[in-house]
Amino acid sequence: MRVLTHVCCGPCFTAVNEELKEAYELTACYANPNIHPGLEYRRRLLFLRSFCRAEGVPLLLEDYDPHASFESIGDARERPRRCKRCYQLRLARVAKRARDEGFDAFTTTLILSPYQEHDLLVEVAQEVSRSYDVDFIYRDLRPYFSRSVELSRARKMYRQKYCGCLFSENERYAKQIAGASIGDLP
Repeated sequence: MRVLTHVCCGPCFTAVNEELKEAYELTACYANPNIHPGLEYRRRLLFLRSFCRAEGVPLLLEDYDPHASFESIGDARERPRRCKRCYQLRLARVAKRARDEGFDAFTTTLILSPYQEHDLLVEVAQEVSRSYDVDFIYRDLRPYFSRSVELSRARKMYRQKYCGCLFSENERYAKQIAGASIGDLP
């Protein structure tokens, strides 16, 4: 069964690939217009590309269009509303491509992360699956998250500290930003 796999980053794909490659013929699809800034997007892509080459996994790219991400989120800037809209945008792109290019199904590395809105993610993926008439492969891979950390560290992969969007980056560094003063600057 050919499965198009939405990949958020190389580190997450390490364990997803390890867990699913025996049962499915995986193709990675980097569809992440939410990642901000552009250099972060590129950095994640470089590590994913290197991993895919080493593992012999085909890699497809979707256009990087952060404007589409901001438009899809609109005024939903708080979790979980913004996450839902982001999932819809990214998974719809992957499901459409899976259908159009003859894949049997799609999945996402987001099902690995304990930091995602898991139930909401699965709900959105199932809705997208119905909309595009392509199966969604689901397995709760959160127990393998620590394995992804282990595998990515062994490969010296870049591990980001936020999901990728501007809002999550601000949440990640909110305490440092709030505590900063002009006197702290060099």
